[in-house]
Amino acid sequence: MKGLGIIGVGAMGSALARRIVGASVIPGNTITLADRREEHVRCLAHELGLRWAKIPALAEATDTIIVAVKPQQIRGLLADLGRHLTPSHLVISIAAGISLADLASWIGEEQPVIRVMPNTPCLIGEGAVVLSPNANVTETQLELAQKLFSVTGKVWVLPEEQMNAVTGVSGSGPAYVYLFIEALIDGGIAAGLGHEVATELAIQTVIGAAHMVRETDEHPAVLKQLVTSPAGTTAAALRELEKGSVRGAVIEAVLAATARSRELQLHR
Repeated sequence: MKGLGIIGVGAMGSALARRIVGASVIPGNTITLADRREEHVRCLAHELGLRWAKIPALAEATDTIIVAVKPQQIRGLLADLGRHLTPSHLVISIAAGISLADLASWIGEEQPVIRVMPNTPCLIGEGAVVLSPNANVTETQLELAQKLFSVTGKVWVLPEEQMNAVTGVSGSGPAYVYLFIEALIDGGIAAGLGHEVATELAIQTVIGAAHMVRETDEHPAVLKQLVTSPAGTTAAALRELEKGSVRGAVIEAVLAATARSRELQLHR
C-alpha cells in the first residue's frame, strides 16, 4: 500500500482517522487528510501526527482514498479528484445513497470503487459496516478495505442490490433502538424509579440482551422464552407489546426505510 487518503474529516471521517491511527492499522506517515475547511483539517492532522494536503497532492501520495463527504458534495468533489486518479487508485465512498453506477459515471467505469454503508455506532467502534465493491476491485484491495473499517465495528461484504435493505436494518436501525431505550426509561420512571436508575437499568438491559443473542447463538425467540414464565410478569408485558403491534411496527419501519432509501437513490 502506497498510502491512505481521507477526504472529508467531519464526524465519520475524523472518527475513522482516529481509529485507524489508534489501532496502528497502517503507519501514520502513510496517511494524508484533506478537507475544504483548511483550519479544521490542519488541527486534526496536528492532533494525530498526520499529513494534510490539497486533493492533487493527496492523490499523488496515496493509492487508497476514502471519500467521507456528504452525498450532496460528492459529485463535485469526484469531478475534481477524478482528474488526479490512476487505474491503481482504490476509491472508497461512504456517501449514503450514492450508487456504484453514479460513482463510476463521475470518475470512470474502470476505476476500482467500494461503496460503504456505516452506521453511527462506528463513531465509538461498535458499528455495523457493509462494503459493496465493483467488478474492478481486487481481492487484495477488498481485504485492505475490510481491515481499515474493522476498527469501527463489524464488517460484512454484500452485493450492492442489498444496500437499501442494509439501510433499513443497520443504517437507520440505531434510531429504532434509541426510541425503545427512551420508552423503557420512561416506563421505569412511570413505575416509580428515579431517572438516573431507570436510564442505567434500561441501557444495561439492552446491552446485556444483545450480548446474550450474540454469545449464545440462540434465536431471540428462544431467549425470550427463557425470560417468560407462564402467567408471569414478562408474559403480561409481552401481551401489551403484542397488542400494540410492536413487532409489526418494527418490521414496517425497516421496510419503510428500505423503500425510502431506494426512492432517494432513484431521484439522485
